[in-house]
Amino acid sequence: MRIAAKDYVMGDILVRYLFDEEKGHVSMVLLPNGMESCYEERREKLIHRGAQCSAWEPGNLCHLSLGHHPQGNGAGCTLKYGISEKMLKYKEQKEISTENGRKIVTTLEAEEQYMVQHIVSYTEGEKGIEVETVFENHTGKTVELKLLTSFALDNLSPLQKDDAPYKLHFHRFRGGWSLEGKHVEESLEDLNLESSWTRAFPESERYGGIGSHPVKRWFPFGCLEDREHQVFWAAQIGLDSSWQMELSKDGDCYSMSGGIADSEFGNWRKEIKDGESFKSPKAYLSVSNESLWDACQRITGLFHKYVNLQPQAEQNLPIVFNEWCMSWGNPNEKTLIRLADRLSETSTAYLVIDAGWSKQPEGVKDPQEGNGDWEYEESQFPHGLKYLSQQIEKRGIRTGIWMEFEVTTKGAAVHGEEWDELHLKSNGNIIQTGRIRRYWDFRKKETVEYLKKKVIDFLRENGMTYLKVDYNGSIGGGCDGAESPGEGLRAQMAAVLAFFEEMRRRLPDLVIENCASGGHRLEPSMMGVTAMSSFSDAHECKEIPYIAAGLHALILPRQSQIWAVILEELSMQEIRYRLTSTMLGRMCLSGDITALSKEQWEEVKKACSFYEKAREVIKYGTSCLARDCTNNQHHLKGSQVLVRVWEDKALVVAHSFGDTIKDIKAVLPKGEWKEQAAFGEEGILNLEDGSVTFSPKKSWQAEAVLYTK
Repeated sequence: MRIAAKDYVMGDILVRYLFDEEKGHVSMVLLPNGMESCYEERREKLIHRGAQCSAWEPGNLCHLSLGHHPQGNGAGCTLKYGISEKMLKYKEQKEISTENGRKIVTTLEAEEQYMVQHIVSYTEGEKGIEVETVFENHTGKTVELKLLTSFALDNLSPLQKDDAPYKLHFHRFRGGWSLEGKHVEESLEDLNLESSWTRAFPESERYGGIGSHPVKRWFPFGCLEDREHQVFWAAQIGLDSSWQMELSKDGDCYSMSGGIADSEFGNWRKEIKDGESFKSPKAYLSVSNESLWDACQRITGLFHKYVNLQPQAEQNLPIVFNEWCMSWGNPNEKTLIRLADRLSETSTAYLVIDAGWSKQPEGVKDPQEGNGDWEYEESQFPHGLKYLSQQIEKRGIRTGIWMEFEVTTKGAAVHGEEWDELHLKSNGNIIQTGRIRRYWDFRKKETVEYLKKKVIDFLRENGMTYLKVDYNGSIGGGCDGAESPGEGLRAQMAAVLAFFEEMRRRLPDLVIENCASGGHRLEPSMMGVTAMSSFSDAHECKEIPYIAAGLHALILPRQSQIWAVILEELSMQEIRYRLTSTMLGRMCLSGDITALSKEQWEEVKKACSFYEKAREVIKYGTSCLARDCTNNQHHLKGSQVLVRVWEDKALVVAHSFGDTIKDIKAVLPKGEWKEQAAFGEEGILNLEDGSVTFSPKKSWQAEAVLYTK
């Protein structure tokens, strides 16, 4: 086997391409710069009963399956390793300078005249890369895509000389309603991916999300760890519809890849006509020789440049107040003005009117019904919403409003039969989830024109500069209107994303919140077009800090909106516990703050003041989490401490949970540190010799401290 290599240094990452000079294949591997691979020391052949097979091969930049080709031996388990990708041969590679960095474009071509462009993009100063794959059809006929990966990292681990028994582990993060971001770690032996006596049948751990809630049971993330060498290869996929990741056994090595959920997993097939092309969703990759959290935050660090394009009003991470946990679906003009009066004593920037403001069917008091017509209820807002926005603005606060505009619900005129042709269908039947919710077809011009008036024009006419977009259902695995249900879903959700981009174009000062029953859309493509996201629907739960801290590995805290519901019946300890949780991301207040005692309200104002001092660290820092607790999120026992550092500042946020309480020590970076500000229970975080010790006195205590060098 003749192998050639070509290297590109991108920051502290070495991007290495391996070329199989005999077969014409090419693959990519990432290495911490300065760390060498050991391909040349690997065995090349495996022999069993006189038969030989390759112990390893360079692999591929792209895993691909076309409908007119035979599949590989992994059907039902994986569509990788078939003839479609084996026919792709290296053609050329170009390095292109961009305004802020570089691109490496590698072209692969098959004799049948289909091609793949593999595009690696690097922005100077970042610690990861972005990868896309473009399929081009020049065969003279229509071909059908069944699998097209966004990225592929083959030959893992490049630091091992054999099949690496007991040395490799795989990291994932689970989703779930109010259960977002639970870390799962498994050895490859636990995944049943260790080597068998023959390599005839590829094995693959294929997982993902199906439907329009992409973060349902898994986040679109995977990380392979070489524990012997302490190296972590991590990847995220940006896609608001069905996606998949695969970790596959490949001889002595492993292949980690991901992209659109394929024809087997996501019922996706895409026809590409002669002369046309198709681009995969973007993948975000990095490698670290420090820790899992470092690898994760190298990827989330890639997202700053997109969030920086959000309105200027967002750049200081202002405080949000959402009235939901005060009115519980029955907001009104008088109450909102009373709230604005109280909030004017703080630096709160946005007052958001949540569900229940629009007209509902007669006799119905369910804020989920009657949505789609988007006409306000005059009895609740006798002077109109424009008047209300003006009154709130006089108090120095911007007005926001809730909408779930991708759906219609029972009781709305647009939910009726005469609007059926603008709703999504499956096998000719309108898709309905639960008893009330149907889905607009965003691929139709009439839908988009209707929503431009009902959403964009409505916001402009009523002085609304903040929009909370909710999305409380998933349309499932697919819809009609394309060559496959999975492609119908992908095209629908691409059109939804385009509408979000249209809102931003037409209303450049609009701040958009991404909410999908909490955190079901915490993925890069949706977060790239919105200012912030609801981290969870855990509004009044004691597990809020557990969820919020874990999400630092997956999303930027500057985009993670965390609620503190403050009510007069709460003890001061619980008020401090809830308010301290918001220091783990974006502060969002709720509850009837107008009924609080003077002492309670002063505590809220103290929290707002502390948050303002800490927000630069929240915005730009990197985090490390120390935990000694159980993992049943609703029955937590133990404690946690999160340390977030930015330049000469360190924010430490600590919470104790139930029952057994243990001290936890967290180490700060080298230097002389001193306390600048604190909030919460006093004296349970103590600094000594460069370390912070959390010593809670009892369950459900919290403190946040900002240190400076």
